[in-house]
Amino acid sequence: MTIWIIITAVTLLVAGYVLWPLRHPHRAAGTPDNGNNTDDDAVPDELTRDLAVYRDQLDEIGRDIERGVLSGEQATAARIEVQRRILATDQRIQDRAGKTKPGGAAIVRPIVAGFVAISILAGLGLYLDLGSPQTPDRPIVSRADEIAAIRASQQQDQSRQGALNRAVADLSNRLIENPDDLEGWELLGNSLMALGRPEDAQTAFLETIRLSDRSGDYLAMYAESVIRSNTGQITPAAYSALQEAADTTSRDPRIPYYLGMYEAQNGDGAAAVERWIVLVNNAPADANWLPMVLGRIDEVARVEGIDLTGRITLAPSAARGPSEEDMKAAAEMTPEERAAMIEDMVGRLADRLAENPDDPDGWVRLMQAYMVTNRPEQARTAYQDARTALAGQPDILERLDDIARDMGVPAG
Repeated sequence: MTIWIIITAVTLLVAGYVLWPLRHPHRAAGTPDNGNNTDDDAVPDELTRDLAVYRDQLDEIGRDIERGVLSGEQATAARIEVQRRILATDQRIQDRAGKTKPGGAAIVRPIVAGFVAISILAGLGLYLDLGSPQTPDRPIVSRADEIAAIRASQQQDQSRQGALNRAVADLSNRLIENPDDLEGWELLGNSLMALGRPEDAQTAFLETIRLSDRSGDYLAMYAESVIRSNTGQITPAAYSALQEAADTTSRDPRIPYYLGMYEAQNGDGAAAVERWIVLVNNAPADANWLPMVLGRIDEVARVEGIDLTGRITLAPSAARGPSEEDMKAAAEMTPEERAAMIEDMVGRLADRLAENPDDPDGWVRLMQAYMVTNRPEQARTAYQDARTALAGQPDILERLDDIARDMGVPAG
């Protein structure tokens, strides 16, 4: 109770300090109020007397001209100087009078008072929502371990970044000496992607395409680097590479997925859904990326008003895949049942990662699945769990950080 008395008293004191001068708007700062101040007092007698003196001087200049004391040029110069003084004095009188107009103060006073009242009420509401006088202090000494852990984590991140940069530099030097090392170019491209440098990775992947005689897998890697360089947009260059990759024997799921993204981005959501359904129906049920693609199908189908009943079937999996009964039931799913199926698959993936956390691709798919199904907080939790599980693999952690940032996973 004591804290509320103190808060109320301080608030009233501050409000009084702000509002008190408004009760006497015509009183000059530091001038005692003797009860006789009026609006007429706002125009000092000294200024009025000065104005009368200047006007007398004008008359005197006229008389001096008649007596021949002043020449025409002297009289003109004197008259201009006196007139300038008259104008300046008159302006000062007008300014003083304008500052003390009762109408202006009458308008300003309620505005200021209202602003103060709103500020007090807003501050009180914010405190009631967020504040807690019972919360104990947290002095720096008591947070020494927490601060040390944060600093250690930052130093570890910088160390990993430096190590990966050095590895990229060493690998680049080796490739200068041996430019036909296909695996070296692939490793360089993936390392640059992990460093968040997809533009540089494009050069490495172009070399893999050349050395592999335009392999579909490497075309897909190159297309992904171009897409990530353009914040997820499928550019003509990426689309061309994906189309070429689709004509090869590559089974890389990125090819149909990104081709579908291109169709969706260009207003053909129905074609994208068709392509993704084929991808899903031909995928193993325990594929890490499956929940993410299923969520994307459901999202676009809902926007486009596409009926998916009976169109999605899943292959059985020797691990945690659906049973034959599950497959038959999937053919007749309603949207609600399909959402439940996606939820079940995401849950299975999360369970599998809990048992086998050393699976970077699995963590990426889990984050994607959560983001696609509009669960960013769970994606953030998965990201934090992945960083803990993969703490001993700095190169993988760098890639994970970059992917999470691209996905829009909330920072922890």
